[in-house]
Amino acid sequence: MGLEHNTDTAHSPDVAEMRALYRAAEARAARLRFIIEARDLLDAQTFETAAPEVLSRLADFAGASLARLVFPSLRGEAPMQLTVGQSRSPESDGILFASQDGSALHLTLIGPSRGRAVEADDRQTLEVVASQLADACNLERQAAEKQALLGDLQRQRSELAALVAQLIQAQEQERQRVALDLHDGSAQLAAGLSYRLQDLAARIGEAHALKPEIDQLAALARHSVADLRAAIADLRPPELDDLGVAAALRTRLDAIDGMEVIADLDAGADRWPASTGIIFYRVAQEAITNVIKHAEARRLIVRLFEDSAGDAHLEVIDDGKGIGEAPRIQERGARLGIVGMRERLALLGGRIEIGAGASGGTYVRAFAPLQQETISG
Repeated sequence: MGLEHNTDTAHSPDVAEMRALYRAAEARAARLRFIIEARDLLDAQTFETAAPEVLSRLADFAGASLARLVFPSLRGEAPMQLTVGQSRSPESDGILFASQDGSALHLTLIGPSRGRAVEADDRQTLEVVASQLADACNLERQAAEKQALLGDLQRQRSELAALVAQLIQAQEQERQRVALDLHDGSAQLAAGLSYRLQDLAARIGEAHALKPEIDQLAALARHSVADLRAAIADLRPPELDDLGVAAALRTRLDAIDGMEVIADLDAGADRWPASTGIIFYRVAQEAITNVIKHAEARRLIVRLFEDSAGDAHLEVIDDGKGIGEAPRIQERGARLGIVGMRERLALLGGRIEIGAGASGGTYVRAFAPLQQETISG
């Protein structure tokens, strides 16, 4: 009797094992595709748009009839809920899956629970997608909160800019009022005194014993008138209103005698916002006054310009005594002048640098961001 060999029987265990491995591999690939597709949906669209589609796919994946996503709302309001589908048999339906990742976002899948349980691998896949939903929700919330904070910051900046403009306007109006009071009061009195003294000197004649003293008093009165007019012009130069900061600075520099003055003033500065132009003029005015009074300089360089980043710049450079060599720079008035410059620039969000030049002298460099939306063309 011959020995028969059944090939199918001998190889059937290996074939069954291979088929099981193949089905398991297909299942793993399907789970991976599901995770990737959910991630792509959440990455490509906003959370509000992608979440319902992802929930629908989650329900299909788990064989659920209803998918519910609960997540906290912004600014301490009541939690919000997103639901896809509906329970077909409330009496027999149960919870097929509930996320356990510990995040504030909670996913629940509801469907027929009798005779079917979610496998461990499927549960792990659902946990991964639930985690992706939580991450996408958090990112969306963070972006919304960031945008809200940026909006609040922009509003605060606009309010601050408006307050700065009002403060500067109030300061300048007070300066203008003082200038008018000086012009109509002290300057007129000093001018009248000067004319009366000159008339008196002419009437008493050259031989009178008091003639030299009256001439001195008349000269002193004329100097007082000149000083008052200069102070009035410094309080509120008309060029600042009529022409702008560059033109007003040029007029101020043209009046300086006794030193070489180099002015590099960008005419575009005349189109800066009024508050910026006024503050930069005041800073330049203070710096130039310090040079004239304290530096004993032979050359003065003043630059005014706007850089490519949209910042306003001022440079005042002299070749006189360095800031550390001039003892009078430490006087109370000089210190208050420097403090005043810093405070004015701080109103614009700018700053000032003061130091000794490499080859002697002193430099003053100031800059502040320009608020382009307030610039008139």
